[in-house]
Amino acid sequence: MDAFNSVCTNTADVLLAPFAAYPLVGLVFWGVVAGVLMAFVVGRTSNQTALARVVDRTRAQLLAVGLFRDDLGVTFRCQLELLKLICLRLWYSIPPMLVMIVPFFVVLSQLALRYETQPLRPGDRATVYLYLAEPHWNAYHDTILTTSLGVTIETEGLRDDLSKSIAWRIRADDGQASELTWQMGDNTIKKTLAATTIPGRLSVVSQVRTAGSIWTRALHPAEKSLVRDGAVRYIQVVYPYARSTPVLGWKIPWWASFLGVSMVAAYLAGALIGVKF
Repeated sequence: MDAFNSVCTNTADVLLAPFAAYPLVGLVFWGVVAGVLMAFVVGRTSNQTALARVVDRTRAQLLAVGLFRDDLGVTFRCQLELLKLICLRLWYSIPPMLVMIVPFFVVLSQLALRYETQPLRPGDRATVYLYLAEPHWNAYHDTILTTSLGVTIETEGLRDDLSKSIAWRIRADDGQASELTWQMGDNTIKKTLAATTIPGRLSVVSQVRTAGSIWTRALHPAEKSLVRDGAVRYIQVVYPYARSTPVLGWKIPWWASFLGVSMVAAYLAGALIGVKF
């Protein structure tokens, strides 16, 4: 899994590098690309003949609702038929969904690394959480956090016996990426800390390093996973600034912007190449 994550992360670095100074442009561009590819996949993997019949029947039922809107019985039967047609369209959409679900998940997890959170700027503070496995809590609950130059540890570790976690508040001093380190016996545990001197620039921000399941590791692909049966369950850095995309004065989450652009692009591309959804 780590090798797969590494390949995906390096590939995303290359593809998103031209948009580092213009994050919103990159989000829109790759949203359009994803939408066009989505239209082609749907065209290749779905029963287009059956979908075309469903679309025609849907139009007929909508027309009937308009023509017989004063007849309650006809309107009710048309609405039931529309419900059946909606279920049919969902049924015919299952094969494309099965084909696209893994690639789309990988794309979203890679975009989340760069669009979910902004790195620390000089003077910014973050909270670091170290979650230990219960059998190792007594042995390592006094572990000490150390950092490289450019990062100041502002508090001693705050221990929570219930969650088996230790928390520290840190401050970025020079805006340079660095590492957080814990020494546990013969093992050295590390976590990257993202920082920058150029606010708004696109960069990888890994919030979590985990020893969890394949699903969890796929959600956090930037760093090598921790040992499954080791002392540390996961490490989390809570950054102060989340990214958003401004649309007509509204701050829209990056994933909503990406999915919205993708769906519009898919619909337009499908209309051009004759693909039914």
